[in-house]
Amino acid sequence: MAALQAETVVLVRSARSIRAADALPSNPGRSSRVHALIDAFGLDKKLQIVEPVPLTDTELKGFHSSEYIDCLLSQTSDEAHHDRDAGFCPSADSSDSSDASDSGLADREMDLARHGLLYDCPLFDHVEDYVRYIAGGTVAAANTLISGRARVAIHWEGGRHHAKRSKASGFCYVNDVVLGILQLQRRFARVLYIDLDLHHGDGVQDAFIYSDKVMTLSIHHHSRGFYPNTGRLGLEGKGRGARHSLNIPLNHGTSDSSFLRALSVVANHAATSFAPEVVVVQCGADGLAGDPYKVFNLTTDAYACALDLIASWKLPVLLVGGGGYSNPDCARCWTRLTAAACGVDIAPSADIPEHQYLNDYAPAFDMHVEKMLVEDKNSSSDIDAVIAQSMVPTTEPYNPS
Repeated sequence: MAALQAETVVLVRSARSIRAADALPSNPGRSSRVHALIDAFGLDKKLQIVEPVPLTDTELKGFHSSEYIDCLLSQTSDEAHHDRDAGFCPSADSSDSSDASDSGLADREMDLARHGLLYDCPLFDHVEDYVRYIAGGTVAAANTLISGRARVAIHWEGGRHHAKRSKASGFCYVNDVVLGILQLQRRFARVLYIDLDLHHGDGVQDAFIYSDKVMTLSIHHHSRGFYPNTGRLGLEGKGRGARHSLNIPLNHGTSDSSFLRALSVVANHAATSFAPEVVVVQCGADGLAGDPYKVFNLTTDAYACALDLIASWKLPVLLVGGGGYSNPDCARCWTRLTAAACGVDIAPSADIPEHQYLNDYAPAFDMHVEKMLVEDKNSSSDIDAVIAQSMVPTTEPYNPS
């Protein structure tokens, strides 16, 4: 693999930001395990650690609406639980004051629902710390690229690509990716965003759908009823952003070879035609074969080779995390990518070093992610079609008609 510049790698984290990320209901304890494995391999000694600074309300509102941030941060999870328990259960013989109270609770319930803060994104203990640190971490990583302190900046707690301007979605309460890209635009004129998550990066695409300064490229699974039901084959974008949102939908059982064949051609084309000055990569690991979704059949080789491709462009790179619901496999994947950024190759056959979460890696206790015995339902012609429909020139003059 081509090594990235080890002397200029920054990893953004702190004890408090790790604790905050561990509290996310969809990924409990994941952050601790990722960083414990990174440290167990001694990678913390090969890079610079930068502590994230939690974002203020004003900074969060640099992308998100005031109404959404106020709703998100104005209630504790206990209050939200009370709302859900009481909001739709008025007593038949309640007093006028009780009716008014119940009405208020119902109004708050509706407000939560309107902002996506029920169902897959309920409020939880320490959600405020979580939101501020996840957003602040990605912005801090962006700042190290802006200042020139780093050539590669990593924030594995980031990558929450589904959150919309006024709504939480898909386990994502804040779109740190959008906030990070907006920060990068203070220095870099053109930003290429590459999303490797199993799910379409809809929140980031939507945020920049009218922009010709940000190109989004998402490689993901797409089928009827599969969240978020967006990201069909081809190019999207509106106004000046026409042809600047590239989507590579792949079928069930996608293997490393299918994934990399489609990505390498389309991504190289995007890098050549768009000429980005910086690259942001969302490294969601839910496409790994061991993930509970069991849709794609990827190993960490797919992610490592994708990073190798991006490294060959010799541009500043911001790496963030994303989906991934097997804590050991996320740790395997992101530790391997951290090592690659530092110029170190950790083979899949490498033993897991002794550390506090060693038992999570039983029974093999190595870095290998076992592939499933499933068919790759992407034919050669399927991949050809994906490539062909993603190769429309992006440098044609803007024509509003």
